[in-house]
Amino acid sequence: MNDQPSLLDLLKSLLNPRRTPLRIKDLLEEEPTASMGVPTVQAPPRGEPNISPPEEIPGRPPAVDPAAVPLVRDAAAALPFEQAHTGRMPWRTLAGLAIAVIGQSGLEQAGRRPEVGIWFYLAAVVLIIWAYRSGELSPARAVMVSEKEEGYLLRSRLLWTALPALLVAFLAFGGNRFTAFNLVLWLGGLLLFVLALWEFRTGLPGAWRRTVAWLRPPYAFRITPWHFVVAAGIVLVLFFRFYRLSEVPAEMFSDHAEKLQDVQAVLNGETQIFFPRNTGREFVQMYLTAFTAQVLGFDLTFMALKMGTALAGLVTLPYIYLLGSEIANKQVGLLAAVLAGISYWLNVITRVALRFSLYPLFVAPVLYHLVRGLRRRDRNDFIFAGIFLGLGLHGYSPFRFVPILVVLVVVLFVLHRMNREDSNRAGWHLAILALVSLIVFLPLLRFMTESPDNMLIVMYRSMTRISTVETDFPGNPALIFLDNLGKAMTMFAWDNGNTWVHSVPLRPALDVITAPLFYLGFFLLIYRYLTRRRWEDGVLLIAVPMLVLPSAMSLAFPAENPSLNRTGGAIVPVFLIAALALEAILRAIKDWLPGKRGRWAAWFAGIVLLAVTAQANYDLVFVRYDSQFRASAWNTSELGSVIRGFADSIGSEDRAWVIPWPHWVDTRLVGINAGVYIRDYAIPRELLAETVPAAGPMLFLLHIDDVETLTELYRLYPDGVESRYVSETPGKDFIVFLAVAR
Repeated sequence: MNDQPSLLDLLKSLLNPRRTPLRIKDLLEEEPTASMGVPTVQAPPRGEPNISPPEEIPGRPPAVDPAAVPLVRDAAAALPFEQAHTGRMPWRTLAGLAIAVIGQSGLEQAGRRPEVGIWFYLAAVVLIIWAYRSGELSPARAVMVSEKEEGYLLRSRLLWTALPALLVAFLAFGGNRFTAFNLVLWLGGLLLFVLALWEFRTGLPGAWRRTVAWLRPPYAFRITPWHFVVAAGIVLVLFFRFYRLSEVPAEMFSDHAEKLQDVQAVLNGETQIFFPRNTGREFVQMYLTAFTAQVLGFDLTFMALKMGTALAGLVTLPYIYLLGSEIANKQVGLLAAVLAGISYWLNVITRVALRFSLYPLFVAPVLYHLVRGLRRRDRNDFIFAGIFLGLGLHGYSPFRFVPILVVLVVVLFVLHRMNREDSNRAGWHLAILALVSLIVFLPLLRFMTESPDNMLIVMYRSMTRISTVETDFPGNPALIFLDNLGKAMTMFAWDNGNTWVHSVPLRPALDVITAPLFYLGFFLLIYRYLTRRRWEDGVLLIAVPMLVLPSAMSLAFPAENPSLNRTGGAIVPVFLIAALALEAILRAIKDWLPGKRGRWAAWFAGIVLLAVTAQANYDLVFVRYDSQFRASAWNTSELGSVIRGFADSIGSEDRAWVIPWPHWVDTRLVGINAGVYIRDYAIPRELLAETVPAAGPMLFLLHIDDVETLTELYRLYPDGVESRYVSETPGKDFIVFLAVAR
C-alpha cells in the first residue's frame, strides 16, 4: 500500500480548514525518509565530506547505508554505487548514444533532412530512458549538504553608514563619468553594505583549511590520478583558448574600430559609465581592454580586444566546474568545463573580441552562488550572486534576462520546499541578492534615470528587436516568438544562424558528440524531474530556454535568430547537461566490467569521445571558421602593413591615404593596423588635388576596380608607379599607387 500523499490529498487539505495542511514539499521531496524504510543520514558538519545515499532505481543492487562508508577526502569516490560491478552490458545506453551520434552526423551532412535526424533522436531518447528505468544508467546527483541555521542578522550601524554614502555616490555619478570621488563612495558603500549582512564564521572554509595544511611543514603534497586528469584538461582548454589567437579570426570589422576608439578615450581620461557610440555599449569591455593594453602591455590593436575576451572566456570555466560539482560531482564539473573550453561555440564568441563572452562569464558565477546558497542556506553566496548579477548588467545587454531566471530559480526552490521557514528564508536571501545587485548597478541606473534620452539610448538596441521602434513585425509576434524559440532550442543540433562574424553559418552550435550528449541528457533530466522532483534538475531545465530568450525575442528581425552571441549564456547549462549524460554513460561502462577492466574501458571510451569532440571543434574553429571569416572580412591588416612598410622606409604615416569605395574597407581599421591610433586614412577622390603641394613620396591605396581614381592619380602624378597587391585571401587584391610631387 502506498502511503505517499497524492495531489488530491493536497487539495483536500487546502480546502478543509479542519485538516492539517499538507506541504507541497511532501509531494515533491525525493529523498528517502525513515518512514519509507530507508535509513536517514545526518549531514556532516560544514567543511567535512558529504555523502548521500545512492539513488534507488529498479534493477540496481540495494542501497548501502552511507553511514557505514568511511569518510574520505573525495566523497563521490566513496559512494558504493560508484564502485558497483553489475556484470550487465549497458547495451541500451551504448545503442542510444550510437543512434544519436549517427542521427547527428546525418544532420551535419550536405542535403541533410531534419525529419531523419528527429527519428534517430527519438529512438535514442527512448533507449536512454529505458536504460535509466532499468537501472543501467544513473545520472549523478548532488550529495546532501548541511543546511545552516541562520538568524536574520543585520549590523544596523554599518547599514545606516552605507546608505548615505551610496545615495551620494548615486548623485555623483551624474554626467556619465566615473571619478575618484564617486568610485570611493560607491565601492566603500558597497563594502559597508556587504559587511552589514556578511555572515562571519569561526574557522576557515574547507578548501582554505586544506590549502593552509599543505603549506605547513611537514609538507604532504600527494599527487593522485585526478590531478593528472585535471592538468590534462587545463592544457587542452588553454590550447583551444590561445592557439593562433592573433590569427583566428584574422581581421577586424567596424565594431572593433568603435570599441578601440572608446578604449582610447578611456586611456585619455574619459572615464564614461555608458559609451553612447554605435548605439551604446556598457562599460565592462572598455575597461577590461584598457587593462590588457596598459597593464598587460598589449598595443591598442585587435589583440588587446582578443586577450580581454579570451581571459573572460577562460574565467568562465572554473565556475562551470564549481556549479557541476555542486549539483552533481567533480567529474561532471570537470567534463563540463572541458567540453565548454574546447567548444566551437565558446571559442568563436570569445575570439571575435566583442562583448559576447561577458554573457556566460557572469551567468556562471550567478548560477553557482545562487544554487549553492539555496542548497546550503548560505547568505554569503547570495551576496556573491548579487555582486555578479550587478556586474553582468554592465557587460552585455542579453544578460538583462538573468534577473528573471534568478527569481524563477528561487520560486522553483520554494515550491519544492513549501514551508514557512524555507519560504521566509528564501525571500530574505533573494532580497539581499536584489539589493546587492542594485548597488552594483548604481552607475548605469544613474545614467538611465538622468534623462529620458539616456534611458532610450541604453534600451535602444533591445527595443529595436522586441518592438516596432525600428520596423514593423513581419507577422504575428506570438507566432514569430514560438518559431524563434523552437529554432533557438534546436540550434544545438541543427542550425546556429547565418552570421559569419561569430559562427559557421547554417551548422549546429554543438559538435557531433556534444549535441547528442546534450539532448540525451536534457530529456533524461526531464524524465528524472517528473519522477524524482529534484529542484536542481529543474534549474538546468529552465535555464536553457531562459538564456536563449534574448535571441528568441528578436521579433522585429527574426532572421537574426538563432545567434551564438545572444544565446551565449546558455553555454553554462548546456555543457553541464551534456557532461551529466557523458559521466553517466562512462560510469555505466565502468560498472559493466569488474575491477580494472571496467575502469580502463570507461577511460578508453571517454578518451575516444573527447578526442572526436576535440578534432571536430578544432576543424570548426581553426579551419572552417578561419577560412570563411577571411573570405567574408576585408583585409585591412594587409593595407595597414603596406602603410607601415611605407612609413618605415621611404615615406611617413602622414603621406599615405586610402580612397573609399562602396562596401570596402573601414579606413579607421587601416590606421589601427598601421599602428596609428586612431586615424581615418580616407581621402575622397574629389580631394586628391589637395595632396599635390605635399613634398616627398606619397602612397595611395585603391580598390581593385577603382579605375576612375587611378586615372585621376595619373593625371596628378604622371610619374607615379602602380602595382597590384596580391592578397593571401583570394578576391582581396588592391592597387598600390606610389607618387612623388612635381
